[in-house]
Amino acid sequence: MSGAERVTLATSLRRGPVGRAGLLALLLVWPVGGFAQGQDAGAEAYEVQRGDTLWGLAVQYLASGRRWQDIYALNRSAVRDPNLIFPGQVLTLPSAAVAAVAERLAASPQEDARPGRSFQENPFAGPSVFDRSPERGVTLGRFEVEFSGEEPLVSRSDFYGAPFIATAVELDPIATTARMVGQNPLSLRLPATIPLNRQVVLLLRGLRVEAGQELLAFKWRRRVRPHGTVAEPVAMLTVLEAGTDSARARVRQVFGAYEVGDPVILPSAYPASPPVALQMEENGITGRVLGFTTKHPLLGLSDAAFLDVGAANGVELGDEFAAFSTDVLHPGSASLTDALALLRVVRVREGTATALLVRLRDVGTAAGSPVRLVAQAVPSGP
Repeated sequence: MSGAERVTLATSLRRGPVGRAGLLALLLVWPVGGFAQGQDAGAEAYEVQRGDTLWGLAVQYLASGRRWQDIYALNRSAVRDPNLIFPGQVLTLPSAAVAAVAERLAASPQEDARPGRSFQENPFAGPSVFDRSPERGVTLGRFEVEFSGEEPLVSRSDFYGAPFIATAVELDPIATTARMVGQNPLSLRLPATIPLNRQVVLLLRGLRVEAGQELLAFKWRRRVRPHGTVAEPVAMLTVLEAGTDSARARVRQVFGAYEVGDPVILPSAYPASPPVALQMEENGITGRVLGFTTKHPLLGLSDAAFLDVGAANGVELGDEFAAFSTDVLHPGSASLTDALALLRVVRVREGTATALLVRLRDVGTAAGSPVRLVAQAVPSGP
């Protein structure tokens, strides 16, 4: 590794584990800081940055967090506690392992990636008003999480729990929550919401259901003209037994305040092959933000926004849109460095889509903000 070009590996824009689930890597030229040739010909010197840990450095440069002990063994004289490293410290890293990872990715960039992965530079990697790194290294302890298989971009909980825009005609309820089984008849002022694993009685509206069938309870919220009304899921139900006009169901998952009187529908099916990867899109479709679940702007991860593009425009589950300030007139040609937020689609309707906030650079996304498709979802499987 020459002094003129310092090679570092960086994870992709998508949140997710580094390992067998797929290593998304970029080869970036790093002219200052980072690696410098050490005195020992068999090692590299690395200057600790804010937020670094031995585990993180091992993941980033040695391809496995478990190899933090290799780094610690080379730096026992400088590092007394392996859980604490400080900005400005110079650590010695085993250059042979670092060079091997870099050369393997440079020679075959698709070797560690699933089909459809993009190795373009992460446009959202940069300063953010919400990026705050600790001055000291983070103590990881002995807790380890091992991932197997491919992690979907949109989980079942995100899919079923996401609010969406619909009309009463499109979303004709098949039942109404009549009562909670075992509800105390006395006036004890018990909580009105129905908790997890409680059984409920549903009053059917002409459509029969079967034992084992999944149902979705929801609430109607505010109108988003002219597209419809926000439907907010509050619980997933599993039918235990059913009759001609009523059914008994168990509350399997709770998303909000599920109460007696809430309507129930047949949910859309979670895809058998959910998207697991992203492919960068340079000239993606554009649209606008219709609004949010509530009237506040995007402030935190997993806040939901509604877009005025949907299945009719080719939008699919897992697609990602960059949101710009309302004063950006041409989002199709706007630079991603000017984007305020990154939104991932978790529910698609014919003319609208629900997207969750997965990256926030700055506040300012509002109703009417332009958006542009910047990454298309790639399904799992061959």
